Amino acid sequence: MSLLKNWKLWLAAFGIVMLTACAGSSGGSASEGGASDGAVQEAPKEVIDENKLKKAEEEAMKLTEENHKMRREIFESKNKLGMPTSPVAEEAPAEDAPAEEAAK
Repeated sequence: MSLLKNWKLWLAAFGIVMLTACAGSSGGSASEGGASDGAVQEAPKEVIDENKLKKAEEEAMKLTEENHKMRREIFESKNKLGMPTSPVAEEAPAEDAPAEEAAK
């Protein structure tokens, strides 16, 4: 009878036991992974020299500038069209649309 009264406690204990049992699992058998001795496989390390780093930095700067120019163009175009530029203002007309239709 006490087992039926404490079913939530038993369920929680079972869940904890299952989580602890599965936490140490590697997710497969030793024959599938290739490394059967339990050693951790590391990704191959890539050597990064200064030239590669400078090229990546220049590319990032170009993309940042391009993004800034595109955002400026969008902002100016919205202003020319009279569209609101803030994200909060973009949601407000959608909520007021039924009230405007009812007023017409």
